[in-house]
Amino acid sequence: MKVRRIEVLEPQLANKIAAGEVVERPASVVKELVENSLDAGANSVTVEIKEGGAEYIRVTDNGSGITSEDVKTAFLRHATSKLHSVEGLDGIETLGFRGEALASIAAVSKVAMRTHTEEEEAGTLISIEGGSVKEYLPCGCPKGTSIEVRELFYNVPARLKFLKTPRGEAAAVGDYVLRLILGDTNVSFKFINNGKPVYHSAGDGSLENAIICVYGSETAEHIKPVHFDDGYVLIDGYCGDEYLAKSTRVQQSIFVNGRYIRSQQLSFAAQRAYNTRLMVGRFPFLALHIRISPREVDVNVHPNKLTVRFRDEERIASAVYMAVRQALESRATYEAPSENDEAKPEELYGIFHNDRTERAEETENIVPAPETERAPVTFAPAEPEPLFVRDSASSAPAAEVSDVNGVLHYLFPKEEKPEEKTEPIEFDLSPYSIVGVAFDTYIIVEQGESVFVIDQHAAHERIIYEKLIRDELRFESQLLLSSKVVTLSPTEFAVLMDNIERFRELGFEIEEFGASSVSVHAVPTGMKTGSVERLIHDMTAIIKRQGSVKELDLLRSALIRSSCKQAIKGGQMLDKRGIEEILSHYADGSTPLTCPHGRPVMVSFSRRDFEKLFKRIT
Repeated sequence: MKVRRIEVLEPQLANKIAAGEVVERPASVVKELVENSLDAGANSVTVEIKEGGAEYIRVTDNGSGITSEDVKTAFLRHATSKLHSVEGLDGIETLGFRGEALASIAAVSKVAMRTHTEEEEAGTLISIEGGSVKEYLPCGCPKGTSIEVRELFYNVPARLKFLKTPRGEAAAVGDYVLRLILGDTNVSFKFINNGKPVYHSAGDGSLENAIICVYGSETAEHIKPVHFDDGYVLIDGYCGDEYLAKSTRVQQSIFVNGRYIRSQQLSFAAQRAYNTRLMVGRFPFLALHIRISPREVDVNVHPNKLTVRFRDEERIASAVYMAVRQALESRATYEAPSENDEAKPEELYGIFHNDRTERAEETENIVPAPETERAPVTFAPAEPEPLFVRDSASSAPAAEVSDVNGVLHYLFPKEEKPEEKTEPIEFDLSPYSIVGVAFDTYIIVEQGESVFVIDQHAAHERIIYEKLIRDELRFESQLLLSSKVVTLSPTEFAVLMDNIERFRELGFEIEEFGASSVSVHAVPTGMKTGSVERLIHDMTAIIKRQGSVKELDLLRSALIRSSCKQAIKGGQMLDKRGIEEILSHYADGSTPLTCPHGRPVMVSFSRRDFEKLFKRIT
């Protein structure tokens, strides 16, 4: 076999290879350019893209600019103004310092940069194609730097097939700009996609205003300020209430010394602070800024800088937990814990060693009503009527709950382990007597030689589910009196628009409304308009997570969640008429004795069971 010589690669080929480490997609190009703008002291940055950024990217800033003599040097590999010694790696405070960024971008695209410093009379233009300088001359331009990147990967066509659709790539860029707005509130960011303004932040130093810019004005009503300072770590920001919780962590932004990061451990720590405030599968809104000595954090764990390593990660996680917990308890600022207030060791242990959040109730978290005397059971006319319930803490008239409360409100059926099989329960049409209701939840009925205990929520949930199934899984549309505008994240918007036909098959009429919003004109029949926004977020989340999902699977999941949401809850008092209506569905044996999740609807005890219990027989 012939021995191959080892040769040093040509600079252009080496730059193309290096580009693979830095330039993965348009969003990574934007990231590199914007970080350079911020490190240049800019307080105004505009990001413009076309066709997802593969065709055109322009990043313009009002930073310090680059001197004419350094312009060419800036495009050389390993050229940087931010690092001058090995020791400097241990205390990096700038966002970007890799010297190969501009060189790598220029190696796989057509780049034009205009830059102007305050000290020089004229600016400088440099044009590079595939790593080769085509133009280098003085030009007129404002102070700062503007870099245009055209035809990304034009000379590496194999890379193009790995890009997503233009809408998908634009979503990635938009998501990055979103984090920028939340990450540096002293900078005004503008994002323009295909000529349409998407975001334009004020740059006034207010994180609350930045949140409103990104998520809309309604969000301000549902966030709580976070502040924690123990001398080692400083945490500021906001956390959201239950209303803002989503089925993914898409609305969680954590920054360390101004750098956006992703950390499961810190996310879990914040989740623990909510305890049972959130339903299982829901994740809180977070916008947290963590300030710590650069010596206590390593930002060089991964080239994309999204992962960092803390010197004392457990202490940081504990601080996040305490900060969020205190915010939820409406304690505006951190106070040094007293002996009685300090978190218990076993409580903090769960932050570091239990990645699973505590399981909340299957139904919505309902604030318990004040205890009152049980209202007497009322009697209903013999003719069948809709099921009625009454709140045990209110003297208000009964409220009808047979209306559909969001047919597609949730799309994730909760995984439940089926109960162990027991002896078959025989509840039939023979006479029975209602003994009462225990804990406003469990109906107690005597029939013959047996006593039945029925979970009113599980029983009603199965009844609703069976009715929906008999409708053959079809959804009709109902027009809204006024269209509902829903603001989405760039990623959610891309997923929705790419799957718009799937939404239409479920009974929605949705059209694009602005750069990152949709207008909903019609919803599935029976669905309350108050559920629209949350539903859209949840549906886009499951489609993004699971990719291609059959419409039938979506429908079944939706039916299960819908029946759960419509069903009466534990703690709601039923009158006799409501109890009899529930029992009528199970008396003929046609309705399964499990809820759609697999939990039992009723259990039975025989006279003999009671006699054994009280030692009347052995």
